[in-house]
Amino acid sequence: MSRRIDAPVAGFYRTRLINGGIRVAVRFWFGSPIIDGEEQDRSPRWCVEVDGCTDRADYDAEGNYLGRVPLDAHETWPYCEPIDAREYQFLLRRREWAHDNDPAHPAANPRTPINVRDLKPGW
Repeated sequence: MSRRIDAPVAGFYRTRLINGGIRVAVRFWFGSPIIDGEEQDRSPRWCVEVDGCTDRADYDAEGNYLGRVPLDAHETWPYCEPIDAREYQFLLRRREWAHDNDPAHPAANPRTPINVRDLKPGW
């Protein structure tokens, strides 16, 4: 059965933020959006959390900061692959570990393509 790209389905997924980048955790749900870690008192809608983030900065045409807005679930949905809850938790833990212990790790820089020549050896 093929997946509809116009209708998100609640659950756990993974995607790449850039071609050649590491896969990151994605979660979709239908409910109130979360901005700056707080659930908003707004009408329910499709929401997404990508690599631990649920919102982004918004700017006008002149570059003036307008505030934080929720990520658009419909922009992310077509590029996601389904995973189970265990892999989702692993991807989030790997991200946190990389930020705390190895800032050069691809999980700490998901918007940078992986260059295998820059990686540390596995032994």
